[in-house]
Amino acid sequence: MLQRAGLLSQAQLDVVLQDQQWQPDLRIGDILELRGWVKRDAIEFFAEQWPKLATIGRDNPIGYYFQQAGLLNSQQVDALLREQAQAGLRIGALAVLHGWLSQETLDWFLRSLAPEESASSAFMKRKQGNGSDRISQAGQAQSKPQATQVQPSPPKTVTAPPAKEPTKPSLDDISWVD
Repeated sequence: MLQRAGLLSQAQLDVVLQDQQWQPDLRIGDILELRGWVKRDAIEFFAEQWPKLATIGRDNPIGYYFQQAGLLNSQQVDALLREQAQAGLRIGALAVLHGWLSQETLDWFLRSLAPEESASSAFMKRKQGNGSDRISQAGQAQSKPQATQVQPSPPKTVTAPPAKEPTKPSLDDISWVD
């Protein structure tokens, strides 16, 4: 499952399986953690919580599960939520742009937990309202034929205001640092 989620390569899995032959008392998750390839939070998430999610489905936003899996910390999630409000991008897309998640991991989470969102745009859907009205009005204005041609007006000459004489600063004008 970790390999399908993009958190473990085939080469890493091969090494872990070889390590396990030499130390059969260690579990695969223990070896992954000892080698520093996968965090304990992710191992526990996929071992304990993922089977429940796969059968019941999700009831939280996807960012919650990234944090539960130890793939994002709370500061990263908070930063992504603030940025999401400004940029209009989905939290997963922003995490990939920051390099905090791989595209492969995001795609796998979306396919598994939110298949309805897996094929959708990285942009959040905006509420339809004034913006769409302006777009449709602009489109209608462009499609109407113009009855008269507008002649361009002659260019206007702009003159700059007269330059002032530079003044010498007095000692009172200079800020001193102690």
